[in-house]
Formats: sequence, C-alpha cells, structure tokens
Amino acid sequence: MGTDVIAKPRIRLTRRVSEMQISPTLAVMNRAMELTAQGIDVVDLGPGEPDFPTPQSVCAAGKQAIDQGLTKYTSGNGTKALRDALAARYNRRYGTSLAAENIIAGTGGKQELFNVTLALVEAGDEIIIPSPYWVSFPDQVLFAGGTPVFAPTDPQNDFRPTFADVEAVATERTRGVIINSPCNPTGAVIAEKELHRIIEWCASHDAFLMFDETYEFFVYDGAKHVSAVRWFDDYPETIVGVNSMSKTFAMTGWRLGYAVAHRDVIAAAGKIQSHSTSNPSSISQAAALEALRGGDEEVRRMWEAYRERRAWLIPAINAIDGLRCAYPDGAFYVFPNVSAFFGRGPVRDSQTLSNYLLDEARVAVVPGSSFGSDDHVRISYATSMERLQEGVRRMAAALAKLR
Repeated sequence: MGTDVIAKPRIRLTRRVSEMQISPTLAVMNRAMELTAQGIDVVDLGPGEPDFPTPQSVCAAGKQAIDQGLTKYTSGNGTKALRDALAARYNRRYGTSLAAENIIAGTGGKQELFNVTLALVEAGDEIIIPSPYWVSFPDQVLFAGGTPVFAPTDPQNDFRPTFADVEAVATERTRGVIINSPCNPTGAVIAEKELHRIIEWCASHDAFLMFDETYEFFVYDGAKHVSAVRWFDDYPETIVGVNSMSKTFAMTGWRLGYAVAHRDVIAAAGKIQSHSTSNPSSISQAAALEALRGGDEEVRRMWEAYRERRAWLIPAINAIDGLRCAYPDGAFYVFPNVSAFFGRGPVRDSQTLSNYLLDEARVAVVPGSSFGSDDHVRISYATSMERLQEGVRRMAAALAKLR
C-alpha cells in the first residue's frame, strides 16, 4: 500500500514584515536584560529611558482613576479633556489656535508617528530623513510603501539639520520631511531659521513636515528648542507635530503620546488607530492630565541631573584614547566617533564594537549603524552618575586592550 507524502505546512510572512528590522535599541536592552537575569552586572547605557520615577502626583492620579472606576474605553482619539489640555498647552506657549480636533492621543509617540506615516505615505513617495536618524523612521516609511531618502548632516556642524541638507536630496517625488529635534541619537537641535525654511519649502512643494519633539525640554548650554507647531496656524496643511509623555515626565511604561495636525490628518490617523489599538489607556490619560497640570518642577529636576551628567560624561569619554565626542545640544545621549578602533582585534564596525563592549566590559551601548552612522555609537546618560562612572571605567579598560 502506497503512502502519500503530505507537504509540511510552512509559515509565510509578508514582505513588509520580513524587510523590517527589530528596533536595535530594544534588541540591546533585551540582551542586557538577559545577562542581568543570569546574575551578570551590566552597565546599561543603551536604552533611552529616564532613570527617574514617574512623579508621585502623576502616579496618584493614575491610582485615583482606577479607584474611581475610570477603567473603560474612551474616545478612540483620547478623552476630550486630555486633547483640550494638550491644545491649550500649545496655545499658551505659541499663540496657536489649536482645538481638540487637532489632537490625537495614542499608545506612545511612536504609534502616532506610525499612524500619521500610514495616513500620508504610499507607494512611490519619497520621505526625506536627516541622518543620523531615530531608528524607527525608515522602517515606518518602508512599511507604508514609501522610500526613505537620507539627508546626511555635517558632523562639523554637530549634526544639526539644515535646509540645504534637505534641498540637496529633494526630488519631484518628495512627499514629506521628518525632523527630530532634539535628535535621538545625536542630540542636535535644529536652528529656527533652518526649520522655518524647511516648513516654507514643504508648503510650497505640497509636502508635509513631521516634527518629532519628544525631547523638547532637554536642551543645554544656551541651545534653544524651536517647535514647528509655533507656525501651525500659518501652515495647517503642512505641519504635523508629534510628542510623548515618556521622556518629559518619565512615563515610558504608561505608553502615552500624541500628534498635532490638521483635523483631516487627525481623522485619518484616528481611523487607523480604531482598527489597531483603539483608544489609549484610560488610566494613563488621567495621569497625563495631572502631569500637564503640574509636572514642571519634576521636569526641571530631571534636566538639572542630565545637565550634570552630560558635563561629566563628555570630558570623560574624550579622555579615552581613540574616542571623539562633541557636546550635543539636547536629549540625553552622546554620540562619540569610535572609528579609530575599527580593524583592531574583533572590531570591524560599530556593531562588532558594541558586541565587544558588552562581552568584554559588560557595558551596553547601541551601534551607530542603527542610526545611519557606522562610525559612532550611542551612549545614554539617563542613568545614575555612579553607573555612568563605572561604565566609562569599564569601557576605557576594555578599549585599552585593543591598542
């Protein structure tokens, strides 16, 4: 009696997900956590997460929301109270005339970046992204069917984006520009005149300007953060602002971010959100309202700590033979050039250097290749001074072995 060979089922993933890379920052965090779980002491300078607790008043508001039974669905775009508060905050600061219909709240700023990208980008569109860039921008554009076009920024200008950088790579297929300021990973803050020229160019070329200002309050040494939202009333069809509660208020785990845009863009993003996550957490929204009402003192304390760490860290890194690190304008990262170590021992590039530091020194950093600049690594100083000092000591010892 013959036997039929039954074909074994196979998993078939779509091209869109097969071509997507897992977030490198999360990959570093995951490996560091695995080593820590094994009892290994790792100095984790990889993830961009404040080491400060969420302010107590904000936590209390979240607990009160639970006690009051505010644990049900809300409006898909977020509660009107939260959207009103966010609109009012921008209006006070920039003299804009935003309303709740110009705001959508979601599960982190990352989700709103994704929603807006899916709403505005399609096959054939080119999206200009200054480089180095935040890791998720290119993959989000690719997922939407668009093509990321990188505009290299000048290290001699501390990676600050300029209008000339954007114009140099623009084509007739340019659909939009994504600016992140202060920038993750470089800390660069775009100058007001450069941002205004990019907005004007986008408006005249029927392109959008998506402006990610997640680190807006963390700028140093006289650097000035300028928000694209200040020009929203002049260019409502052009400007999309994206922000988050995560970094400013140390609310990473609460997962709450928001976007500011023309009401038609908000409606489109809301349509996408309605089929993915629905509304953001009701509890997180209640906590966010409290943060918006009175979290400025806590933000100031975080800023002061970051400023102190930055002032210590950069000279300490530059004291390591072979490392070169500029003073970034903002955020809580430094982006030293590590190319002097390429070709030494097992080190060929920023990825193998990062692997070496984790294996040899038990220090986690993120390779610059993840951000479009293989000559660098990203180091986060969102950790205690004690751990920073230990991490730099370990790095110096490990790198000395490569000489």
